[in-house]
Amino acid sequence: MDKKEKQLMIQLIEFLRGTLNADDVSPDFFQTVLIKAIDLIPEAQAGAVTVAQDDGLYHFVATSGFDLKGLSKASHAYNDNKKKAFVVNKADFDKKTAKALSKASTSKAVKSALVLPVKITGKVVAVLNLYNFEEENAFSKESLNIGEVIAVSLAIAIKQIEMVNELRDARTSIKQEIEIIAQEAAIYARSLTSRVEKLDLAKYDRKNALSKRQEQILGFLAQGKSVAQISDILDLRRQTVRNYLSGVYKTVGISTRKELLEWARDNDY
Repeated sequence: MDKKEKQLMIQLIEFLRGTLNADDVSPDFFQTVLIKAIDLIPEAQAGAVTVAQDDGLYHFVATSGFDLKGLSKASHAYNDNKKKAFVVNKADFDKKTAKALSKASTSKAVKSALVLPVKITGKVVAVLNLYNFEEENAFSKESLNIGEVIAVSLAIAIKQIEMVNELRDARTSIKQEIEIIAQEAAIYARSLTSRVEKLDLAKYDRKNALSKRQEQILGFLAQGKSVAQISDILDLRRQTVRNYLSGVYKTVGISTRKELLEWARDNDY
C-alpha cells in the first residue's frame, strides 16, 4: 500500500469514527457527512442529502453547491432498494428533481450523479447524492466502492444513534445494548477496512484527477494545437475549450502555459 492509499484509508477510517461518535441525526449531521463525502470522492463537485419523511418521499436536508432553501419544497421518490450504489447520468434524472436542482444550483447543470442509498434493515432511510457538472459517467469504479463504504458507515452511525436514543428513553439494559452496538460496529469496521485495503487508489494523483475531456484537450494542446483548432476538432465552442483548460490549470496546480506544456510532456500527453 503506497502513501496515497494509506492516506485515503486513514481518511475513511476517520470518517467512520466521526460518524459513530455522533449523537444526533440532524440536518447538521448530514451536512457534515456530505462535506466529508465530497472531499473523499475526487469527481464530486457538489452534493445533496435527502431523507425519507412520513409522506413516503425523500426531502432535501443538506446541500453543497445548491441553495437549500430553494430545494426545501422539492422531494423525490426512491423505489429501487436492490442497488448499493450507482451512477445516474443527466438523461436519466427524474425530471422534477432535475428541474429543482437546476433552479437551486450555484453552478451549471448537473451531468452525472453518484447515488448512495443509506439502508437500515433493508429500508432506504436516506440518499446521499454526489454531483459532477462536467461530464456524464464521471464517477469511476473506485469512487463507487468508496461511496459504498461511506453509505454503509453512515447507516451504522444512524442505527447506533437511534438505538442509543431509544435506550436513553427506555432507561433499560443500557450497558448490554451498547456492548452489542460496539460489537456490530467493530465487525463492520474490520470489514470496511479490508475493503478499503483492496481499493485501487493509485489513480488519485494530479494526473488522474483530470476528467476524460480535460485529458483529451490537454493532449491536443501538447501536440501544439491552438484553442481554435481544438474547438474545431472536438466541435466545441472556444469558450468551452478555455473553460476546460482553466479546470486543468487548477487541478494540476500550474499557472502558466509553458509550465503546463512541460507538465503535459512529462506525463506522456
